[in-house]
Amino acid sequence: MESWDIIVIGSGVAALRAAIAALDAGATVSIFDDAGPGSAQARADDTGIAASLAESDSNEHQQDTATVGMGVETTVSNSRCASSVSTLIELERWGLNLRRDGSGAPALSSQPGHRTPRVATVGDVTGRETLRILEEQCMKRGIPRKHDFRPLTVVTENQRVRGIVILDIQTGIIAPIQAKSVILAGDGHDGLWVENGSSGSKTALAFRSGAMLSGMEFVGWHPMMIKDSEMFLSLALLDAGARLRKANGDDIELVGGLTEACRSLVDEEYVLDARSVPNSLRPWFNTSAQHITDRFGIDLWSTVIPLTPAPRYSIGGVAVDAEGRALISEDLWLTGLYAAGASAASGMHGSDILAGNWTLDALLSGESAGTSAGQWATSAKHGGRNLLMEAAFNSEAQIEAMSEVKDGMTVGAVTASIRRTMMAQMGLIREEKGLQSVQTKIDDLAASPIRLSDDSQIMNMELIAALDASLMLDLAQAAISAAKARKESCGAHYLI
Repeated sequence: MESWDIIVIGSGVAALRAAIAALDAGATVSIFDDAGPGSAQARADDTGIAASLAESDSNEHQQDTATVGMGVETTVSNSRCASSVSTLIELERWGLNLRRDGSGAPALSSQPGHRTPRVATVGDVTGRETLRILEEQCMKRGIPRKHDFRPLTVVTENQRVRGIVILDIQTGIIAPIQAKSVILAGDGHDGLWVENGSSGSKTALAFRSGAMLSGMEFVGWHPMMIKDSEMFLSLALLDAGARLRKANGDDIELVGGLTEACRSLVDEEYVLDARSVPNSLRPWFNTSAQHITDRFGIDLWSTVIPLTPAPRYSIGGVAVDAEGRALISEDLWLTGLYAAGASAASGMHGSDILAGNWTLDALLSGESAGTSAGQWATSAKHGGRNLLMEAAFNSEAQIEAMSEVKDGMTVGAVTASIRRTMMAQMGLIREEKGLQSVQTKIDDLAASPIRLSDDSQIMNMELIAALDASLMLDLAQAAISAAKARKESCGAHYLI
C-alpha cells in the first residue's frame, strides 16, 4: 500500500504552499488532484495580493479587513495582515515579477475597501504567476504531483486520519493510500451557483469525515465577470484607468467589500470602459485583452465590455483553528485532518471579501497547515491498514451501485437545478421565506437518485460529475441551514 506522511489534496495556491511548508518541516509529501496539469490556472484569482508595503505597520490593513468582513477572527486576521509583507518578499525572492512604480518599489493598486493603495499585482495574471512560482518551488523540492486521481473518502479511525481512498480516473482503479495527515485545499464551492465553478468536493469530504463547517451562508461575489461567460477581469484594471459605467454613461464607484459592491449593481446594466488606460500600462493586461479578442472578437482597448456580478469566493468552509487543523467541536480537532485556502473557513474574511486578501489568505493558510501537519507527522505513526482496505471495497460497492440506477435524474439536470435554485434564493439578496423554499427543493434533489448513461469506471467524467453533484448537495444543505440560522444581515448574507 502506498504511504505518505502527508497527502495534500488540491492544485491551487493553498495546496502548493501547504506542500512546500510540509516538506520543509521534514515530512514526506505528495499532492493529489482530480484535474489535469495546469487546471488551477483557470481558477486563480488575479485581483492581487494585499500587503502593507507603504505603511508603518499593518494596523490599517487589519482594520479595513474587519470593517469589510464584519466578523473576522481577530487573531487570524491580525496575523495574516502582519505577515503580508514578508509573504510578498518571499514570493519576489522566488521569482514573482510585480509591477513597479517610478522608484522601483512594487506599484500598489487602490481597490474597493482599502483606505490606501495596498494591493500588489502582476497586471492581470497575479494569481497565475503566483501559481507558477509555487509550482517551480514544488519541482525544486521534488514534491510528486499526481493528476487525475479523484479522492473518494477520507478514512478515519477514532477521530484520527488514516489515509484516503482514490479513484484513478485514467485506469478506473480504486485504491487506498495511507497517510498520517491529509490537507484539503480545494478551490471552493462557487459551483453551487455558477457553471464551471468548483464543486467544493474537498470541503464536503471533510464534512463527511466528521469535520465541522463554518460560515457557509457567506459567498463572496466579484463585480467584473464578462456577461454570458465565465471569464473574470482583474480589478487592477480599474486602478490602471479603466472605468465601470452605467448604461447612461455615469461612472460607478465600488465601495466596501466586493459582495457589498456587487449588491449595489444587482439591477444595473453596466460595462467596463478601458479606452482610457494609458498605452504604457496596457502590456500588463495583455492576457485579458488577448482572451477577449480570441473569445469574443472584440478589442478591450477600443470597445466597452458588458459585465455582471457573479459568485467567486467561498468564504465558508471547514472550521479550522489558527494552524489549519479541522475541528469537530470548538476545541477538538479531527487528528491529522487540515484544511486551507478556499476549503477552510479560516476567519480571515469574516462575512465578506476585502480585495487582495483572497490570495494572501490562501498563501498563509496553506503555509500554516503545511507547517503544522509536517511537524506533527514527523512524530506520528501510520495505522489503519485493514480499515483502509475495507474503505476501498466500500467505495467500489458504492460506485457499482451508482451504475445500476435505472430511474433517476441525469447529472446535468441535478447540477443545473442546484445552480438555478441557489442563484434564485441564495444570491446577493435573500428572503426568509425563500430560504425555506430553497431548502425544500435541495432536499428533494438530495433524495433523487442520479442516473448514469456510462457504467465504465475508466475516464468516466459523467461519474466524476455525479460524485461532485452528491457532494454539492451536502454543501448546499449546509449553506441553507446556516443562512436560515442567521437572522440578521451580515456581509455577504443580506436579508430583506
